[in-house]
Amino acid sequence: MCGLCGYIDPWNRGGQDVLVRMADLLRHRGPDDAGVAQGEGWGLGFRRLAILDLSPNGHQPMSYGDGRFHLAFNGEIYNHVELRRDLEAEGERFRGGSDTEVLLRLLARRGEAALPLLNGMFAFALIDTERRTFLLARDRLGVKPLYYAIGGGSLRFASEPKAMLAWPGERREIDDEAVARYLALGYLPGESAIFRGHAKLPPAHVLAGSLDDPCAARTRPYWDLSLSDDPTRRPLSPGETEELEHLLRDAVRIRLRSDVPVGVFLSGGLDSGLVAACAADVPGSRPLALTVGFAEGEANETDLAQATARHVGLDHRIVPQKPDGLDRLDELAWFFDEPFGDPSALPTFTLCEAAATVGRVFLSGDGGDEAFAGYRRYVEVLRHRHVIGAAQFAGPTLRRLAGLAPALSPLRARLAKLGLPDRGCAAAFDDLPADPALAAVAHPRLRPLLAEAGAPLWTRWARSRGRATTLRQQDLDYRLYLPDDVLVKVDRASMAHSVEVRSPLLDVRLVEWAARLPRGALLDAQEGKLPLRALGRRLLPSAVERGAKRGFGVPLDAWFREPQGRALVRERLLGGHGADLGHWDRRGVGRILDVHGSGTGRGFGVLLWRLLMLEAWTRQHAARARPVEARHGARAGKPAPGCPRAPAGQASF
Repeated sequence: MCGLCGYIDPWNRGGQDVLVRMADLLRHRGPDDAGVAQGEGWGLGFRRLAILDLSPNGHQPMSYGDGRFHLAFNGEIYNHVELRRDLEAEGERFRGGSDTEVLLRLLARRGEAALPLLNGMFAFALIDTERRTFLLARDRLGVKPLYYAIGGGSLRFASEPKAMLAWPGERREIDDEAVARYLALGYLPGESAIFRGHAKLPPAHVLAGSLDDPCAARTRPYWDLSLSDDPTRRPLSPGETEELEHLLRDAVRIRLRSDVPVGVFLSGGLDSGLVAACAADVPGSRPLALTVGFAEGEANETDLAQATARHVGLDHRIVPQKPDGLDRLDELAWFFDEPFGDPSALPTFTLCEAAATVGRVFLSGDGGDEAFAGYRRYVEVLRHRHVIGAAQFAGPTLRRLAGLAPALSPLRARLAKLGLPDRGCAAAFDDLPADPALAAVAHPRLRPLLAEAGAPLWTRWARSRGRATTLRQQDLDYRLYLPDDVLVKVDRASMAHSVEVRSPLLDVRLVEWAARLPRGALLDAQEGKLPLRALGRRLLPSAVERGAKRGFGVPLDAWFREPQGRALVRERLLGGHGADLGHWDRRGVGRILDVHGSGTGRGFGVLLWRLLMLEAWTRQHAARARPVEARHGARAGKPAPGCPRAPAGQASF
């Protein structure tokens, strides 16, 4: 797990100094080693977090074939041991034990045909100096990020946008359409970037082209996930449950491959509990389990996490999250690079900070809700399908009634949601894009854009028209919420503290296996994740297996009713820097703050958080790329003791 950057420029306008500046902004992703490599029309920069083969043999950028191929790779190839055996059978002889060397030799032999063979999380840049080509690629589900910008005759790319801003003359023009989409969704969908001219390589895509004409490069997919529309309702057969357990145990086993200790992020839920149970059973493995705890009881899951840890026999530690986490807005904004409004980023950040004091690699339960239909909104749609069906006929009437209700009332939001056409309320069951409250707080300049701010969601929703509603929800989450919210959150929060997070439930074999199951084997009108619950009955305490999904919630409504929270909102949004940004209307923010503070109407904690994160982002990134003051050496980018040096012939800094 590392950070990469680079350029393709026929005029060689980059140079070593530019590469060093770009990579220097990624120090937190890789504090152990750094390097650059350059050639005619190209340059690669790298920061290394040493996980496999801690020796200089793992140094990047890595070259092969007498300097023909050069690779900068961020991520982990979990099946590198098996791929190495295959390559050795073909005559390859390896110098070290890193998965980077396996990937490089595989790409040199097979090119893009190597991608379907990879089981892992990755983003990489490969240079072929003989054919004068380059290849950028990203893993199937979008676990690892890769940003790029094409213009002025060159291509720039990096693991995080802040590194691209070090390119001479790189623009910082904020895209108002992206701001509106952020306010509506709480995150930026894949086709949006906060700065004009920037883009994200989509999951399961490559960007390939010529070193001599990078502006002609085009993206193309190499994989897609097809979900079964079979409506059959049935439990898993005993054989299927055995197969699921085997797949999960093997996914955990290969993710425990590491030359540094591995721990587990343990919530009180089913998914991380199953991962912990499987990890505890791997011979020679005794990972430490970490859990975030809240003082507010409704958000606290420590009791269930402790029950799981005791049941499976793991040491357990609780990391407290307190309301003073609101003081960390600027830190979050710096490390997340683009506005990011998912409040669970805060406890994830806290958890990763604590994890960094005891380890470098941790397993998580991310991916179970998408693969096995676990989100509450899936079950609610089944439970209320008749109401949703009736609402389709009454849609125009519901929308008119919504317009008559007070703008900030819960009734208006509910009516507006039910009145969405094409069963759109199912797509927005938790949060409502174009929430009526947005019109009250958005700056008048942005209000015309709000009507189309949900377009990324509705475009994806429309592509699955005619299929089962719950399947459409699951497909939408795979293509939008998972890569652009959940995985962004985990990547930035973990990398901010030089911690690697691995997700066994995102193993491609598990994902494709679950995608083939009938819909009725995944969920019913009472609960989702039926296959995982069947497995949980074997491996977990009954209180965890039967527990309702809580999510990784943050008690924002309570926090923003306390004096400290209210004062923070007034300082940040209603005065000084925030008041002059032109992103929100001060009177509108004052209104929702008053309604929220009264405690008698609708709560606006999530919306206030989105605005605060937008304000903090502008402080950190809109003017110039500069990090907030780091509190720890790793976050300041200081090399670890005994940091391996770059081999002769390659620059290190």
